[in-house]
Amino acid sequence: MAPPPAETVPPPAYAPVTPGIALAPPMPPPPETPSIPSASPLKIETPNATIRFGMFLQPQFESLGSVAADGYANNLYLRRARIIIGGTLFDRIEYFMETDSPNLFKGATGVPAMGQALKTTSTMVIQDMFGTYKVLDNDMLKIDAGYTLPAGSHNSMQSAFTLFGWDYFAYTFQHTNAFGAATGPVGRDLGVQARGLLVDKHIEYRVGIWQGQRNAAVAGEQSARNFFRTAARLQINILDPETGYYYGGTYLGAKKILSLGGSYDFQSDYKAYSADGFLDMPLGPGVVTAQVDYSHWDGGTYLPLPKQWAVQGEAGYTFLPVAIAPIVRVEHLHVDTPDTTQNRYAGGLAYWCYGHNSNVKFFYTRIQENGAAHGANQFNLQWQIFLY
Repeated sequence: MAPPPAETVPPPAYAPVTPGIALAPPMPPPPETPSIPSASPLKIETPNATIRFGMFLQPQFESLGSVAADGYANNLYLRRARIIIGGTLFDRIEYFMETDSPNLFKGATGVPAMGQALKTTSTMVIQDMFGTYKVLDNDMLKIDAGYTLPAGSHNSMQSAFTLFGWDYFAYTFQHTNAFGAATGPVGRDLGVQARGLLVDKHIEYRVGIWQGQRNAAVAGEQSARNFFRTAARLQINILDPETGYYYGGTYLGAKKILSLGGSYDFQSDYKAYSADGFLDMPLGPGVVTAQVDYSHWDGGTYLPLPKQWAVQGEAGYTFLPVAIAPIVRVEHLHVDTPDTTQNRYAGGLAYWCYGHNSNVKFFYTRIQENGAAHGANQFNLQWQIFLY
């Protein structure tokens, strides 16, 4: 005869408790960090390519005093008005371009008949246009070629779409018009560079050659005989890496950034260098953001750029539950010849109602300059609309 089946013992309805030892209640889940909503752009995909479209508007009111004249220049204008296109081709090629019509309808200094100043009208320019080839996987080596920002300070490499304050630091692009361009390129140049992320993305490098200043023709010799401008940057990413071509002014809690960086830029007798630190990290119910840049420029006998240096910094805290950030700034510029010192002290509020897609910023700036008739005040109220 077959043995009787083994008796099945049902599991206890509750976990047995060891006498004298109380079970601790389960740990509650960690509170979620509040997030700010974001929007996705129009994107078209095919088997071997993608293309996305975007736009960028910054309507702005500005009331600007002068250290040399009385009164205020009051303007309603578009600080930036851009059309953006970018995407990918096959597996390793990226491309990006954007136009701009900067300071559209801002009052200019020209004084035609009837004593009215000329407004800046629609002079659309190519702001950036370049391609990127991904040579190695894991972002270890990329080649960029086209018209964009050469390696410089962290602030100079930040995207205007994601700035923490209402604009770049006042003295970030002191060298912007020194290289002989018919239209001011706002820090841009045309060139080719290699960049990548090494050591588990904790080290970023950028090095490239750019058009720079092209020498004029002389008797019996061609113009543009000189070698190109060279720019390089090294950044240490202590926490999360910044993986894009442009850095962020704030990631609004999406990343934990602590970085130290430096750059060197030269051509013939011209040289410029910078050192910077950047912090953008979730803390408590929000995000603390701070950065400081030191930059030095010297055109030497090669460029019409007097020797000068600047120290600039900003700090603030974004309260994510209400999407508001108080921000302070200090900017100092010293020019050797003529001996000039200028200071800017600013404070303001940013309301990140829809993050970088749409926000409102109000800033007050006090401007002081040695030897000037008096100090000056500046007020800026800006609304940003961005989709890309």
